[in-house]
Amino acid sequence: MENKNNLSGLKQKRLYEGLIILLILIIGALSVWLFTSRQDHTDQQKKATLLQSRLQFELDSVLSHHNMIKLQFDSILVDKDSVIQVNAREINRLIAQMGDYSRIRRQLNLLREVTQSYVKEIDSLVQANQVLTAENVAMREEIQVTTARVDALQKEGVELRTKVEIASEIRGHSFTAEAIRIRRTGREEATDRASRAEQIRVCFDIAENPIAPAGTYRLFLRIADPNGNILRISDADYQSFIHQNDTLQFTATTSVNYQNKLINVCMVWQRTNELVPGTYLVSLYSEAAKLGETTLNLR
Repeated sequence: MENKNNLSGLKQKRLYEGLIILLILIIGALSVWLFTSRQDHTDQQKKATLLQSRLQFELDSVLSHHNMIKLQFDSILVDKDSVIQVNAREINRLIAQMGDYSRIRRQLNLLREVTQSYVKEIDSLVQANQVLTAENVAMREEIQVTTARVDALQKEGVELRTKVEIASEIRGHSFTAEAIRIRRTGREEATDRASRAEQIRVCFDIAENPIAPAGTYRLFLRIADPNGNILRISDADYQSFIHQNDTLQFTATTSVNYQNKLINVCMVWQRTNELVPGTYLVSLYSEAAKLGETTLNLR
């Protein structure tokens, strides 16, 4: 009876030990499973975070490149920038929510293609602008050359007109001036003595000039005594003429009918006071130019 009790107690002890071992195994298995699950969850979180960071980095790179281009070509990308910004905000939202990876990738690729197409378009515009700039430079140079030619032609034209104007003026030559003494008989004779001179006679030729305008020309004779005073009969305005904006007094005046042929003209000054010894300067003018001059020496 005692042996049976001992055998029953041994079986119970072994049963308890088996249950304890089973529980230990179950607890161990649960621990391993729990640890493995936590490790898998952590790995998944790490992978998700890494993927999220990678996607964010790609988006930031695309936007950074776009913003660099925008700083240089802001006026070109005004309208297109709004499209890019809308797509970027949508991708940011999907990344934050860890949406469908494939969708995010498609959006990123689309955004990259859009920005690259804009870069190509900008390159085309820049190249076109460079061509236009080069053409503009060439045009400015051509305009400068043309302007220089026009200026040269205008200058030549002015010089030619000046030469024609000068050439078309009448010219005097063969000037002679002499003092005249009138004898009691009325006969005139030349003298070189100032005390005997009663007149000064100036003769000259108006040269032939086929391009000078034909018609009546008024001539002005100026005789300056050795002291530089102009011999004249009055200081009134009618005893003066205008030459190159200056008012000049004259000694005598006459008008000639010039028909482009050589003519000889003589003008006489009748003294009002006795002449003084010395050198007299005799000058002849038309209304347009000085025709010539000579001197007269009296003793």
